[in-house]
Amino acid sequence: MVNEAGKNGVNNGTKPPDEVLKTTLHDFARRQLSIDDRLAELVRLHGYSIKKSLLKTLNNKFEVPSVRKPPPLPVCTALVAQKMSENNSRRHGPTTIQHQIARETGIPIPRDMVRSIAHTIDPEGAELRFPGKKTPFKVRGQLKAVGPMEEVHLGIPIYGFCDHTGKILHLTVIPNDRKEDAIGHVYLDFVESTGEMPVQLTFDGGNETGLMKALQQELWLLADKLTELDRPSTVTLKSTDNIPIESLWSYWQTYAGQNIKEMILQGNADGLFAPGNPNHVNLFQWLWSRIVQLHLDEFQDHWNTTPRRSQKFKLLPMATPEMIFFYPEQYDMLHCGTTVPAELVKELRATHLNKTRAEVMEWVPQVFDQLVRDTYEYIGSPGLHYTTGWVTLTVSS
Repeated sequence: MVNEAGKNGVNNGTKPPDEVLKTTLHDFARRQLSIDDRLAELVRLHGYSIKKSLLKTLNNKFEVPSVRKPPPLPVCTALVAQKMSENNSRRHGPTTIQHQIARETGIPIPRDMVRSIAHTIDPEGAELRFPGKKTPFKVRGQLKAVGPMEEVHLGIPIYGFCDHTGKILHLTVIPNDRKEDAIGHVYLDFVESTGEMPVQLTFDGGNETGLMKALQQELWLLADKLTELDRPSTVTLKSTDNIPIESLWSYWQTYAGQNIKEMILQGNADGLFAPGNPNHVNLFQWLWSRIVQLHLDEFQDHWNTTPRRSQKFKLLPMATPEMIFFYPEQYDMLHCGTTVPAELVKELRATHLNKTRAEVMEWVPQVFDQLVRDTYEYIGSPGLHYTTGWVTLTVSS
C-alpha cells in the first residue's frame, strides 16, 4: 500500500524554522555538548526528536563547526596565545582554554592541539598545575602599624546558590553581603530566575541569613509541603561543612578570581586608583562590579557545561551538571524543585523585606550612576574585561 502521507510512522515532533535550528545547533557547538546531549536538548528546547544521522545532516547543512575540522594551526595558535596572555596566574589548563575559545568565538579546537600549543608557549605552566604541586610560599614583607584609611576597605562581595549535583543556579555580585534585606533579595532573585524553590535550603549560619530563612519557610508553607518537623526546609551549617557551595570558591579563584584580584592590586600599586577621592571610589564600584559579574557569568557557563572527571567511589553521575539537572531521570534521580509564580515573588519582596531591591543593589548614588553611564557611552562603551578595566576607568575619570 502506498504511504501517501510520506511519513515513516515515527513522530519526530515539529521541526523548528531553519534560522532557529541553525542558531540552536551553533550554540550546541559553542557549549561543546556531546552528540547525545544535543539530541536531548533538541527535545527539551523545541520538542524535536531526531537521531544521530539526521543531526549529522543538519550540522553539515548549517555548517556547524566541529573539533574534527579545526582552523589552520596559525589561527589556533593565535587564539590559544590570546587566552593564555589573559591568564596571569597561569592556572588555566587545556580544557579551560578550549572551552573559553569555543564559547567566545564559536571555534572548537581539539584539546590535544590546545595542550600542544600551550606547552610550547609556556612549558612551566603545566608544572605549576601538576596535581600535588605545592603552592609557592608567599614572600612576607615588613609589618606596619595600622594608620588612617587602613580601616577603609573596598571589595566586591559574591553570593551564590548551587544544586547538590554541582550546577550553579545563581551567582551574583552584591554591594553588601552582610545585610539581611540584601541577602533576602538575592534569594528571591534566585527563585525568580529559576522559577522554582528548592526542597531544602542549606546555608552558613549568620545574622544576614535570617530573612532568607524566613522566605524559604514561607514558600514552603504556601506550597503545602511537609511540615518543618517532617523535613526542615532550611539547614544551617558551618562554612567548612557546606561543601557544595564553599568548594566552588576555590574553582572560581582558579578560573578568574585570582587574575582579577592581581589586576586590581596592580592598578592600585601603579597609582591608578585614588581611595581618598569619592568619585574614584564610586567609579571603581560601578565599573569593576560589572566586570566581575561578566566573568562570574562566564564561570557559571563553564562550570555547568564541563563534565566531571571519573572517580571510582563517586555516587553522583559523571555527566555535566547542566545535563544532570535537566534530565535527572536518566541518572535515577528526581527533580524536586517546586514552581513559584513570579507574582508571589513580587509580593514577598513587598511584604517581607524592609528595603527595595533597587536600594540594596545600589553600588553608587543614582545621580553618579547616570553620569557614569553617559560617560561610558561617550567613550564608546568599551568591552568589559579585567585586563582592560583600569584603562576604561582611567579614560572615564
